[in-house]
Amino acid sequence: MNLAEAYALKKRECSDLQRENQSLQDIINGLLAGTYTDPEKIAHLAKITRLTRELREKERIIERYRILYDDAKKRLSDLAYEYSVLDEKNRIQQWQIDCLQGKSSDRSRTAKEEADAKIKALSDTVAKLSSLLDRDGTNTGTPTSQTALNKKKVIPNSREKTGRSRGGQPGHKKHVMPAFSDDELTETVIHEMATCPECGGTLTEVDETPKDELDYEVIVKKKRHIFKRYVCDLCGKVVRTADPHLRAENQYGPNIQATALALMDVGFVSLNRTRSLLGGLLPGSVPISEGYLAKLQKRHAGNLEAFTEEVRCACIEADILYWDETVVFVDTARACIRFYGNEQIALYTAHMKKDLKGIIEDDVLPCLSPATTVMHDHNLVNYNDSFRFKNIECLQHLERDLTKIWDSSHHEWAASLKKLIMTTIHDRKNLIASGVDHFDSSTVVDFMNRYDSLLKSGYKEYFKSPKAFYSREENALLVRLERYRENYTEWVRNFSVPTTNNLAERSLRFIKSKSKISGQFQNIEFAKHFAALQTYIETCKRHNVNQYDAMLRLTRGVPYSLLELRALYSE
Repeated sequence: MNLAEAYALKKRECSDLQRENQSLQDIINGLLAGTYTDPEKIAHLAKITRLTRELREKERIIERYRILYDDAKKRLSDLAYEYSVLDEKNRIQQWQIDCLQGKSSDRSRTAKEEADAKIKALSDTVAKLSSLLDRDGTNTGTPTSQTALNKKKVIPNSREKTGRSRGGQPGHKKHVMPAFSDDELTETVIHEMATCPECGGTLTEVDETPKDELDYEVIVKKKRHIFKRYVCDLCGKVVRTADPHLRAENQYGPNIQATALALMDVGFVSLNRTRSLLGGLLPGSVPISEGYLAKLQKRHAGNLEAFTEEVRCACIEADILYWDETVVFVDTARACIRFYGNEQIALYTAHMKKDLKGIIEDDVLPCLSPATTVMHDHNLVNYNDSFRFKNIECLQHLERDLTKIWDSSHHEWAASLKKLIMTTIHDRKNLIASGVDHFDSSTVVDFMNRYDSLLKSGYKEYFKSPKAFYSREENALLVRLERYRENYTEWVRNFSVPTTNNLAERSLRFIKSKSKISGQFQNIEFAKHFAALQTYIETCKRHNVNQYDAMLRLTRGVPYSLLELRALYSE
């Protein structure tokens, strides 16, 4: 008899005793009613006492069996768990034995495949995260200022090392400010001593040493203009003298306005700081309000409409045009400022979105002829069917993309193509420096053959791991290099076209400085005023005209024209 059967038996015996006890209780009830005699009562009470004692003993036995049963049940559960663990260990050991003996059961093969898949997935995740950590200015467009704390900053420098020490080289002429002529002097300060600073004795002059100092001081001028009114003796018409630039009864002069514009649009000083600085330059005068400064930009930007149109027409007539765009913030929203130009001209425009609509509104790219070559950073909008110009792609962006693919995948085609491009650009620079304006035909053919061969190798390496985390970017780059093959290689056939779009990027770099120094634009109109003023300032700068001089001409109401700038530049 097992433990469960014994427990059930005792439980039945207890039930029988309970029934017998109940019948005796019925007898007792009858006895109490007077139906039994005393001898019978004594006998029945004795029997009840005995049965009660037996019932309690049986209950104690049942409780002991219940505890033993629960302990046995728990032990059985523990044994079942231990059995499952031992069975799993046995299965793993059997799989290991099969692997060592060269066997491959279906079960072991499935486990191995699952393990390999997990290892590969984890390896891909580690490689992907490592590639994200390794991204910097060498393989992406990440600015140097955003380099991670644990990485060394990579500052681009295309100059070749000569091995010479820094600074001026032997024979280099020192640049110093020349001494003033007597006619140039505006003030002479004589420094004299009467007694010796050591002993107090009398001093005798031996000689003197002149030192010239160039400085300036701000002289606040408060002018009052008197405009007289006249009556013609012949026709009786009333006329008066006038100055078109003196509109209000009281206003700031062109020098103050030019200084304010220079601070805001060349130094990128905020409105409140410009107000504070001008207050220091003009002691005792009424402080300029920020509202006046904001309206000052608007007014003078409006006076540059003719100049901006001149620059736009010059962009359309250019043989080579660079363009790019960068993000700015307008009232916390992302907007953009766009650049068109070359080494002589700079046209800036502002829009709330980077889209084709803004390019159409600029009215530059739609007006270009097939004779114009446009350099850009693979902006797909340039390949719109309505445009007629010729596109060339920036190689510096391509080199970064190739570096990124190599860092992620270590596929040889990416490193080899980058090396081919860099070597050929170096050879082109040397030829240009020696007066040669083209590669020979065999060099061009060899370059194109190697270019095509590396693309084929790239596809082969790509198809070996088409599901890797970097495969999407690698495939996109291969397709782009094949589809825009002529646009990426025009520089090999034609030395007159540039190899990078650095000019456009440099022309937009100051806008990031402006955003960091003085913040976002209040609305898109302020951004457009800023773009118009920068068109004027940058174009003047490219014709060797000082920015302050350009601003002074603007505030006096006679801004430079593009024709005038070109005449000055050619002198």
